[in-house]
Amino acid sequence: VVNFNNAATNVSAGIDAQLEAIRADFGIDAKADLAAELKTKLDASFEGGIKSGLTITMQPAQCAVDAHATIEATAKCDASVTGPKATVQCKGSCEVDAKASAMCDASATMQCSFTDPSVMCGGSCSGSCDVSAGATCDGSCSGTCTGTCSVKNADGSCAGKCDGMCKGSCTLNAGAMCMGQCKGECTAKAPSGGCMADAKVSCKASASASASCSGKCDGDFEPPMAKAECQASAKADASVNVQCTPPQLKVDYTLAASLQGTANAAARAKFEAAFSNLVTLRLPALLEAAGRAKFVARAGEGLVSAAETGVKASVDGALSGKLGLKATFGLGCALGQLKDVKTTLDVSTSDLTKSLSAAGAISSTLNIPG
Repeated sequence: VVNFNNAATNVSAGIDAQLEAIRADFGIDAKADLAAELKTKLDASFEGGIKSGLTITMQPAQCAVDAHATIEATAKCDASVTGPKATVQCKGSCEVDAKASAMCDASATMQCSFTDPSVMCGGSCSGSCDVSAGATCDGSCSGTCTGTCSVKNADGSCAGKCDGMCKGSCTLNAGAMCMGQCKGECTAKAPSGGCMADAKVSCKASASASASCSGKCDGDFEPPMAKAECQASAKADASVNVQCTPPQLKVDYTLAASLQGTANAAARAKFEAAFSNLVTLRLPALLEAAGRAKFVARAGEGLVSAAETGVKASVDGALSGKLGLKATFGLGCALGQLKDVKTTLDVSTSDLTKSLSAAGAISSTLNIPG
């Protein structure tokens, strides 16, 4: 509970710090609705507003918990957690340990991730995709667009979302398919012969299912079956120690006429400095913190009921035997702390939820998927 409280407080503070920095960069009053005021300023600064004059393509922050550490934490709490049945169930993708044989459960699909640009991808690409032959582009098109392009360069070439065929390079949205050469990391279903030697191997659980995992899990997860308080403690510990990498952003925009020309140079410079801070500093930090916050928020789940079950069971069991005065007093003190457990979790969860909601409002304003 203490670890959860510290993690929730730190993540909330990190999100709030970035939100305050955005206010300062754009000169938004502390009492004003940040998302609404930011939208007003950006709509006035881009040609046709945010929807037409600004395109942000993003590979989201990647967050994962360590399944092996979770198993160890559960086993330290419950000595019965041993053997091959002591596994973490991952509802997402689990990175397979390179030292282990690459095997996946029947409920999971083996995937290969590689960064060889000479190989046709045929899967999702976390970068840009070579569409020189022409293809639809789920992201930002750099080149020629046969349909309507949301943002254009001075020479007429596309630098934004294309609603038709794109010829050139496509910076993909998260999870978008690349049927060409991927300049980044390509993740595709493993061929019948397995993944190439230098590829990263992962097991992707099918929809509404989970798969055994001993590596890094990037989705919701369940620790090995154990005592309720041990499962809750291990899950909370893994969640608060989640590791995240910053997102990758590509931004294309066309400034409004009011900011173009030499007469508006000062206003343009002031806005572009604030906007540069937003997309290079504030947003990556905000989105990474928000990704971690979602895992941390799960950490509090079940801690109250698990604490009540575990502490009360310990008290009842211990008091039925012979105990010294010190031990008896200590158990009574532990029982009295349960009300503070719920209060602590409620306050930290509420603060974290507020910060996540505020971060989500900024993402929504910029048309970034949550």
